[in-house]
Amino acid sequence: METSEKELIEKANSGDRIAQSRIVQKYERMVYNLGLKLLGNSDEAECILQETFLKVLESLRDFRGKSQLSTWIYRIATNQALMRLRSRKKEYATFTSENDEGVKDYSNLVRSFEATPLDDLLNSELRQKMTAAVEMLPPKYKSVFVLKDIEGLSLKEISDILDISLPAVKSNLHRARLFLREKLAGFINGKT
Repeated sequence: METSEKELIEKANSGDRIAQSRIVQKYERMVYNLGLKLLGNSDEAECILQETFLKVLESLRDFRGKSQLSTWIYRIATNQALMRLRSRKKEYATFTSENDEGVKDYSNLVRSFEATPLDDLLNSELRQKMTAAVEMLPPKYKSVFVLKDIEGLSLKEISDILDISLPAVKSNLHRARLFLREKLAGFINGKT
Protein backbone atom coordinates (compact mmCIF):
# COMPACT_ATOMS: atom_id res chain seq x y z
CA MET A 1 0.00 0.00 0.00
CA GLU A 2 1.35 3.40 -1.01
CA THR A 3 1.81 5.99 1.70
CA SER A 4 -0.27 9.14 1.34
CA GLU A 5 1.46 12.50 1.05
CA LYS A 6 0.24 13.50 4.51
CA GLU A 7 1.62 10.29 6.08
CA LEU A 8 4.88 10.74 4.21
CA ILE A 9 5.23 14.29 5.57
CA GLU A 10 4.41 13.13 9.11
CA LYS A 11 7.03 10.37 8.90
CA ALA A 12 9.61 12.78 7.47
CA ASN A 13 8.90 15.26 10.27
CA SER A 14 9.42 12.53 12.86
CA GLY A 15 12.93 11.93 11.49
CA ASP A 16 12.21 8.96 9.23
CA ARG A 17 15.12 9.13 6.78
CA ILE A 18 13.37 6.86 4.28
CA ALA A 19 10.37 9.21 4.14
CA GLN A 20 12.68 12.21 3.76
CA SER A 21 14.52 10.43 0.98
CA ARG A 22 11.23 9.59 -0.79
CA ILE A 23 10.23 13.26 -0.77
CA VAL A 24 13.58 14.25 -2.28
CA GLN A 25 13.41 11.48 -4.88
CA LYS A 26 9.85 12.40 -5.85
CA TYR A 27 10.63 16.08 -6.52
CA GLU A 28 14.35 16.27 -7.29
CA ARG A 29 13.96 16.19 -11.08
CA MET A 30 11.32 18.93 -10.93
CA VAL A 31 13.58 21.15 -8.80
CA TYR A 32 16.70 20.49 -10.88
CA ASN A 33 14.89 21.24 -14.15
CA LEU A 34 13.41 24.44 -12.72
CA GLY A 35 16.86 25.54 -11.50
CA LEU A 36 18.36 24.73 -14.88
CA LYS A 37 15.67 26.68 -16.71
CA LEU A 38 15.90 29.72 -14.47
CA LEU A 39 19.68 29.80 -14.13
CA GLY A 40 20.82 28.19 -17.38
CA ASN A 41 23.69 26.35 -15.74
CA SER A 42 23.82 22.72 -14.58
CA ASP A 43 26.22 23.45 -11.70
CA GLU A 44 23.97 26.19 -10.36
CA ALA A 45 20.93 23.94 -10.84
CA GLU A 46 22.68 21.35 -8.65
CA CYS A 47 23.23 24.03 -6.00
CA ILE A 48 19.55 25.01 -6.17
CA LEU A 49 18.63 21.35 -5.81
CA GLN A 50 20.71 21.01 -2.65
CA GLU A 51 19.68 24.35 -1.17
CA THR A 52 16.02 23.67 -1.87
CA PHE A 53 15.92 20.28 -0.18
CA LEU A 54 17.94 21.48 2.79
CA LYS A 55 15.32 24.21 3.21
CA VAL A 56 12.43 21.77 2.57
CA LEU A 57 13.64 19.31 5.20
CA GLU A 58 14.38 22.10 7.68
CA SER A 59 10.99 23.76 7.14
CA LEU A 60 8.75 20.75 6.55
CA ARG A 61 7.21 21.20 10.01
CA ASP A 62 5.96 24.61 8.83
CA PHE A 63 4.14 23.11 5.83
CA ARG A 64 0.42 23.43 6.63
CA GLY A 65 -1.03 21.63 3.63
CA LYS A 66 -2.86 24.69 2.31
CA SER A 67 -1.33 23.93 -1.08
CA GLN A 68 0.11 20.80 -2.60
CA LEU A 69 3.57 19.80 -1.42
CA SER A 70 4.84 20.20 -5.00
CA THR A 71 3.62 23.82 -5.10
CA TRP A 72 5.33 24.55 -1.79
CA ILE A 73 8.58 22.98 -3.04
CA TYR A 74 8.31 24.91 -6.34
CA ARG A 75 8.01 28.12 -4.32
CA ILE A 76 11.14 27.33 -2.30
CA ALA A 77 13.10 26.34 -5.41
CA THR A 78 11.97 29.44 -7.30
CA ASN A 79 12.93 31.69 -4.40
CA GLN A 80 16.35 30.03 -4.15
CA ALA A 81 16.92 30.51 -7.89
CA LEU A 82 15.72 34.12 -7.84
CA MET A 83 18.05 34.92 -4.92
CA ARG A 84 20.92 33.43 -6.88
CA LEU A 85 19.93 35.39 -10.01
CA ARG A 86 19.84 38.64 -8.04
CA SER A 87 23.21 38.04 -6.43
CA ARG A 88 25.25 36.89 -9.40
CA LYS A 89 26.81 39.21 -11.90
CA LYS A 90 25.14 39.56 -15.27
CA GLU A 91 26.28 36.66 -17.38
CA TYR A 92 24.60 34.98 -20.27
CA ALA A 93 24.51 31.21 -20.12
CA THR A 94 22.73 28.79 -22.37
CA PHE A 95 19.96 26.44 -21.37
CA THR A 96 21.81 23.40 -22.58
CA SER A 97 23.76 20.85 -20.59
CA GLU A 98 25.97 17.94 -21.49
CA ASN A 99 22.95 15.67 -21.83
CA ASP A 100 19.44 16.14 -23.22
CA GLU A 101 17.85 16.63 -19.78
CA GLY A 102 18.44 20.36 -19.87
CA VAL A 103 17.39 21.10 -23.43
CA LYS A 104 14.51 23.54 -23.45
CA ASP A 105 11.33 22.85 -25.29
CA TYR A 106 9.73 26.03 -26.57
CA SER A 107 7.01 24.14 -28.42
CA ASN A 108 4.26 26.04 -26.60
CA LEU A 109 5.75 29.30 -27.82
CA VAL A 110 7.34 28.46 -31.16
CA ARG A 111 5.68 26.00 -33.51
CA SER A 112 8.13 24.71 -36.05
CA PHE A 113 8.22 22.18 -38.80
CA GLU A 114 11.61 20.61 -39.39
CA ALA A 115 11.15 19.63 -43.01
CA THR A 116 14.47 20.61 -44.61
CA PRO A 117 18.07 21.14 -43.52
CA LEU A 118 17.51 24.88 -43.93
CA ASP A 119 14.50 24.68 -41.60
CA ASP A 120 16.63 22.75 -39.11
CA LEU A 121 19.30 25.45 -39.24
CA LEU A 122 16.76 28.27 -38.85
CA ASN A 123 15.06 26.46 -35.95
CA SER A 124 18.41 25.94 -34.25
CA GLU A 125 19.22 29.62 -34.68
CA LEU A 126 15.80 30.58 -33.34
CA ARG A 127 16.32 28.40 -30.25
CA GLN A 128 19.69 30.09 -29.67
CA LYS A 129 18.15 33.54 -30.07
CA MET A 130 15.26 32.53 -27.78
CA THR A 131 17.67 31.26 -25.13
CA ALA A 132 19.66 34.49 -25.24
CA ALA A 133 16.47 36.59 -25.08
CA VAL A 134 15.10 34.61 -22.12
CA GLU A 135 18.40 35.12 -20.30
CA MET A 136 17.96 38.90 -20.70
CA LEU A 137 14.54 38.91 -19.02
CA PRO A 138 14.42 40.57 -15.60
CA PRO A 139 14.06 37.88 -12.87
CA LYS A 140 10.41 38.61 -12.06
CA TYR A 141 9.43 38.22 -15.73
CA LYS A 142 11.75 35.28 -16.32
CA SER A 143 10.33 33.25 -13.44
CA VAL A 144 6.73 33.71 -14.64
CA PHE A 145 7.68 32.96 -18.25
CA VAL A 146 9.60 29.79 -17.34
CA LEU A 147 6.88 28.50 -15.02
CA LYS A 148 4.07 29.15 -17.54
CA ASP A 149 5.47 28.74 -21.05
CA ILE A 150 8.17 26.17 -20.36
CA GLU A 151 6.98 24.25 -17.29
CA GLY A 152 3.31 24.53 -18.31
CA LEU A 153 1.96 25.48 -14.89
CA SER A 154 -1.38 27.23 -14.51
CA LEU A 155 -1.57 30.94 -13.68
CA LYS A 156 -3.05 30.04 -10.26
CA GLU A 157 -0.16 27.67 -9.50
CA ILE A 158 2.33 30.38 -10.47
CA SER A 159 0.52 32.88 -8.26
CA ASP A 160 0.80 30.44 -5.34
CA ILE A 161 4.45 29.58 -6.03
CA LEU A 162 5.63 33.17 -6.38
CA ASP A 163 3.21 34.49 -3.77
CA ILE A 164 1.99 37.26 -6.04
CA SER A 165 -1.51 38.14 -7.19
CA LEU A 166 -3.06 36.59 -10.29
CA PRO A 167 -3.18 40.00 -12.06
CA ALA A 168 0.55 40.43 -11.31
CA VAL A 169 1.26 37.00 -12.84
CA LYS A 170 -0.71 37.93 -15.95
CA SER A 171 0.99 41.32 -16.21
CA ASN A 172 4.50 39.89 -15.76
CA LEU A 173 3.80 37.14 -18.30
CA HIS A 174 2.47 39.68 -20.80
CA ARG A 175 5.53 41.90 -20.32
CA ALA A 176 7.88 38.91 -20.67
CA ARG A 177 6.22 37.88 -23.92
CA LEU A 178 6.34 41.45 -25.27
CA PHE A 179 10.02 41.68 -24.36
CA LEU A 180 10.76 38.38 -26.11
CA ARG A 181 8.69 39.33 -29.15
CA GLU A 182 10.67 42.57 -29.45
CA LYS A 183 14.02 40.79 -29.06
CA LEU A 184 13.11 38.12 -31.64
CA ALA A 185 11.31 40.37 -34.15
CA GLY A 186 14.42 41.03 -36.21
CA PHE A 187 15.26 37.36 -36.51
CA ILE A 188 11.71 36.29 -37.33
CA ASN A 189 11.35 39.06 -39.94
CA GLY A 190 14.53 37.85 -41.65
CA LYS A 191 16.95 40.40 -40.18
CA THR A 192 19.34 38.05 -38.41
